[in-house]
Amino acid sequence: MFKSIGKIQVNDGIRIVANLDLIRYYKKLIDFDCYNTQKLQLPTHGAHVTIVNPKIHKKVRWWECKNYHGQLVEFEYYPEAAYVSSVNYWLPVECEFAMQIIDKLKVDNGDNWWGLHLTICNKKFN
Repeated sequence: MFKSIGKIQVNDGIRIVANLDLIRYYKKLIDFDCYNTQKLQLPTHGAHVTIVNPKIHKKVRWWECKNYHGQLVEFEYYPEAAYVSSVNYWLPVECEFAMQIIDKLKVDNGDNWWGLHLTICNKKFN
């Protein structure tokens, strides 16, 4: 388990924005592990942990948390538990503050929720 910090961003949803170097580092490790044989790209929205996504959480009044915008929060991530899907490479994340927001807004993540995670890279264009 490692710790990092990010800023809460409340703009078309709620996310924790982390330093881009965090995912660049882990992407480089994946590149080395795969001997640079896969075309991997960084996520379009940079290094972030999604808390509320209006495309998924349609009835959540996420703007009610706009006073959290810019607040620094600490989160923990787990490289040893990295997950590889058919498209994405993810690191599981734990963040007490994010869970408090989810509880406050009564977010229903549904059965298919992957939990809080940090996307390192993807292979969408392979």
